[in-house]
Amino acid sequence: MKGTGLIRTCFIAAICVSPALAASNPPTAQLLFHANLTSSVTLVFQNNPNAGSTGYCALINSGANFVGLNLGNASQVVPDDQACVRYLSGSSSYTVSSAFDVVVTITNSRSPSYSLAAQISTASPSGVTWTLNGTGLSTSFKTIQTANPYVSPITQTLGVNVQRAVAAQTLFESVNFLATAN
Repeated sequence: MKGTGLIRTCFIAAICVSPALAASNPPTAQLLFHANLTSSVTLVFQNNPNAGSTGYCALINSGANFVGLNLGNASQVVPDDQACVRYLSGSSSYTVSSAFDVVVTITNSRSPSYSLAAQISTASPSGVTWTLNGTGLSTSFKTIQTANPYVSPITQTLGVNVQRAVAAQTLFESVNFLATAN
């Protein structure tokens, strides 16, 4: 290894200090540049402009990629205690829901649109179904939309449907969103 390093050092020195070689070959330079640009997709949750009215609760930490949404307290016979929550009751179940906006941006890509998928982090108790825009969610990502434009706020509605037979309890769920460039 030392011999190889010494040969390289001598060879480089010969190129740098040899005026005869420099005179016969005019200086030229070639720069090869290779860069891989990776696209960057960002997703943030925002309050819908209707926040505060029925069906549009304000998000906790709006404008970030990690937010909270309080859907209040409800039951089959008692409507939700928050005026902003949409409450629908049927003969065998009730649903509470609220809408918010999702804004996705991208850099270094020619993608014209994105697909949005969602999943819940843990399996729901029996008789409970979390939904996004009416699509039931599970612990596997489910595609919700396939051609959303970038930068535009897209309204999404998160809901939970509870069957009448479900015992009183606190329902808490983390919902993961995935935006994929098309």
